[in-house]
Parts: sequence; C-alpha cells; structure tokens
Amino acid sequence: MAKIIKIPSVFVYDTKVVGVSKDNADGSSRQEIIRREVLEDDKLSLAAEPTNPYDSNAIQVLSKFGNQIGYLKKDIAETILPALKNNTEIHVTAKWVNGEKMLGVGLRIELVS
Repeated sequence: MAKIIKIPSVFVYDTKVVGVSKDNADGSSRQEIIRREVLEDDKLSLAAEPTNPYDSNAIQVLSKFGNQIGYLKKDIAETILPALKNNTEIHVTAKWVNGEKMLGVGLRIELVS
C-alpha cells in the first residue's frame, strides 16, 4: 500500500528592513532597539499596520521582544500581507545585522503552505 506524505511548500523572500533610521511613534529609537535586541539568526515577527497613514498594506518588523525595528519594503509587504491575514505559517529570521553609523537588518521570510 502506498503511503501519502504531504510536504509543505515554502516560499522564501530575502530582503532588508526599511525605515531603520526613523524613531517609533512612542519616540523609541529603532537603531537603539536593533543594537540591543537583534542578532544574526534571531527569530523576528511581522505585524500588519492597516492604519498606517502612508500605506494601508504596511507591515512592521518586530524584534524578538516585540519592539518595532522598521517595515517591510512596499512590494514585499503587498505579497506577504495576504499570508499574514490568513494566518499562514511565517518564519522571519535576521540574516544579517551590520553597519557602522547606521545599523541595517537583512531578513529571510519563509511562508509555509
């Protein structure tokens, strides 16, 4: 008898966090949050921000402690938002953190279906 094994499909996006030089609405520095809370290979999370005045598809990138470090790029956010709304399994990892005066964060986003 044949055995059926379901293997999930994975869609992978490599990108970087944008808006890392800005401060959050509460006045906290995204640069300081990155410096304190983000290391290479850390698991990060995403949160939709439908009330964003510039882009209703905006998606925040959050540190492992839930503090905002920036946003996804607009084109990536438009692709990821439906998965986020549909509770698709999403893995977000900091692939790199670098910079001298200004820290940046690279992401790997995996959508598992």
